[in-house]
Parts: sequence; structure tokens; C-alpha cells
Amino acid sequence: MASLSPQWEFLGIQFSLTILLISLLVVVLIPIVLSRVLVASTSKTGPSSVVLLAGPREAGKTSFLLYLQEKTLVATQTSTTPSTVKLSPTALESSKSEDGDSSAFGKPFHLKDTPGHPKLRSFALTTITDPTASCLGIVYMLDSAAIIAQPRLTDTVEYLYELLLAVQKRYTVLSETTTTAEPIPLLIACNKNDLFTALPSAKISSQLQSELGRMKETKRKGLLNAGAGENDDEDLEQVLGDDRSDQITWEGLREFGVDVSLQSGSIKSGSVGGWTSWVSECLEA
Repeated sequence: MASLSPQWEFLGIQFSLTILLISLLVVVLIPIVLSRVLVASTSKTGPSSVVLLAGPREAGKTSFLLYLQEKTLVATQTSTTPSTVKLSPTALESSKSEDGDSSAFGKPFHLKDTPGHPKLRSFALTTITDPTASCLGIVYMLDSAAIIAQPRLTDTVEYLYELLLAVQKRYTVLSETTTTAEPIPLLIACNKNDLFTALPSAKISSQLQSELGRMKETKRKGLLNAGAGENDDEDLEQVLGDDRSDQITWEGLREFGVDVSLQSGSIKSGSVGGWTSWVSECLEA
């Protein structure tokens, strides 16, 4: 039976119109399909190595991110949207050699800068509470010179309480699904320690723990007044740390999935070595 498809011959090789059309479709369609699948997969899962940058307004979060990118101080404005930047391990080095070579090794990572305004803090909290989202560690940046003022202290502690509670919830969820859940490292980065009014890190650490304890006591009393006991499980989710005590200590929080560290530094003076070393440890863990 004669072929219904026209035949061509080129260099002694016969071609069928049907085969030619199918080949062209395959060549054109396969790259398109693969690219869509890869894009959809990336947007769904997000970056696999994220370090979250959070803290109250004007603490220096965006300045820190840009400092890691440019190795110099860059003027910034108040952020209103989150920004995720991919950085190489060399960004965590304190300096570069003259020829630009680096001894750093490891995979690139993502630093997610989130706004500090009270109405925009959900960006950071959602990143933490979503157990499927990557969060290798959290850098909570504060202004060690301004925290001496009560309004700034209250704002700083309120956000820190929300953040710690979100980490605790994430750890609880992961503990129910796996036996290898590890505490999430959280660094309290006390920025602007080069200023005359800056408090030392030991003083800030003590003050934060005391204020967190007072805030926990207030929230516990609020739950009791609202009729705690009717939904005990939900009520316990609102309590940071041990629900039998109002005291908050960094050591005690580790049992609930939060591994807190605290270090002073200054972006303006380039004293960020302690913070970058901490991030490096998170990436290597």
C-alpha cells in the first residue's frame, strides 16, 4: 500500500512529513514543558536554605543585608515588603583578598529581610510557622542604643515574644511528625554598640529575659480571665515556654525548640564578624 504521507529525500535519507512534524513538536514542546515544571516547583517549595532576618523598625536589618552584599555601608529606607537575596558563602567573610579570591566554601544561601512595622510582621511569622518553609536560622536585630527608652523596649520585646512563640509552634508541629526535630537557632543581634548610649550585651540579655517574663505573666492572666480551661490545648499554644511558670530564660526555651544566642556588633563600624560566624554555623549544621 502506498504511503499517504509525502516523502522527501535529502542526502540519500528519506523524510516523511508526519515524522518531521512530530519531531518539530517534540523539539519545541519539551523545553517549554520542562521550564514550566521547574518554575512551578521552585515557586512552590521556595529556596531550600533560608536565614530569616527580623526585628523592629530602624534596627539595621536592611543595612546588614546590603553590607553582606557590598562589603560597605549603604544608605537604606524603611522596608515595607520582604526581600529575599541569594548570597554566596564569600558574603560571610570579613574581607576579600586583593585578587578577589576567597577561601570560603559551601553552597549559596538566601537571606530574607522582613519589615519591622507591627502591621507587616506577619511576613516573618508566617515564614516560621509554616513547617514546610525553609528556615535554617533567625537573626533578630535590635538597636542597642535606643532600647534604653521604654517605648522602644516594649516594641522590641513584643515582637521578640511573637517570634519566639512562632518558633515554639513550628517546633511542636515538627516534633509530632518526626523524631529528629532540632531547636531552631535564633541570634539576637544587638546593633549600634558603637554608640555612647548603647547597652552592653549582658545587660540587654538580662533585660529581655525579665521583660519577656512580665509579658508572659500578663498574657497568662489574660487567658485565665477569658475563661481558660474550655480550650486548654489552644490556650497552651499562646504561652511561651513552660506553662507552669512565668519565668523566661534562654536555657529554658531550648526545651521548647528555641536555641537563643546574643551578640553585640555594629554595621556602621563593620563589626559584624560575630553575626556572620553565627550564620556560617547555621549553614554548616
